[in-house]
Amino acid sequence: MEAQENTQKATKRVLITGCSSGFGLMTALAAAKAGFEVIATMRNLKKADSLRKALDEANASVQIEELDVTKPESIASAMEKIGPVDILVNNAGILITGSFLDQTDEEMRRVFETNYFGVVNLTKAVTPGMIERKGGRIINIASLAGLIGHPYNASYSASKHALIGFSKSIRVELAPFNIDVVSIEPGYHKTEIIRANANQSENFYDRSSPTFTWNRGFLKAFMDEIIPRAGEPEVVVKKIMEAMTAEEPKHHYVIGKDAVAMRIVRWLGLCGWVEGKIIRKIRRATKREIAREMEKKARRKKKKAESV
Repeated sequence: MEAQENTQKATKRVLITGCSSGFGLMTALAAAKAGFEVIATMRNLKKADSLRKALDEANASVQIEELDVTKPESIASAMEKIGPVDILVNNAGILITGSFLDQTDEEMRRVFETNYFGVVNLTKAVTPGMIERKGGRIINIASLAGLIGHPYNASYSASKHALIGFSKSIRVELAPFNIDVVSIEPGYHKTEIIRANANQSENFYDRSSPTFTWNRGFLKAFMDEIIPRAGEPEVVVKKIMEAMTAEEPKHHYVIGKDAVAMRIVRWLGLCGWVEGKIIRKIRRATKREIAREMEKKARRKKKKAESV
């Protein structure tokens, strides 16, 4: 029976986006080790070295293809090479930090083009093949931010909220074709999207902005209090694999202590209390940043006076 199950898994073709790092890289590796036929894609193939190294160390292999989900021509070209798949994992995503007052239209649209429209367009391209094969599975990597909001990351939160709504909607539309739609909704986890791949708005440090000090206060609070408590990404990858392999997957998976806690908070109607707590934390961090800036100015002034 086990050998039969492994054979069935090996016949399944899995397309995963955003595999240069984070959940995408780790899921591609886990799926390859589990016996799936994996097509790992990324926007820039120059960033494939980390994936190739992980595959070499695990003695596993995947098909690596270039795919920019924001470009219809890239989707069309990739699908021509890849062909039909059984499972699609929409993982590619970006985050640009900064108050919505400071973010440009181009930055907000870029977030939506990747996190929402890219998912929609790739899903449109993949679904006809699933219908023809009489079944399939679409797994969308959303976020806790799409459930509760994310200050100073409004465009990211809004795009993930849209993605969750999209997932819920097409789940019903695709049910007659035996296509499952799953939403993965993790809280903060230690991936590159909150570290090396994190982006700040081009106006993040614009001193003329009324939110200049608050941007910095949020970033300080985020670095000091959120990142150190972020969960291990392996937990999320395990759930993604569960969603890929389960005979009847859950409609959505809320992952992480922070995500589960916020789910309870919402149920209890305490979101206002949590928002107040977040505001107080950012206010304290902002005051510390202002004090630190004043100290730096005082030191520079003193040094300049001494050099005269």
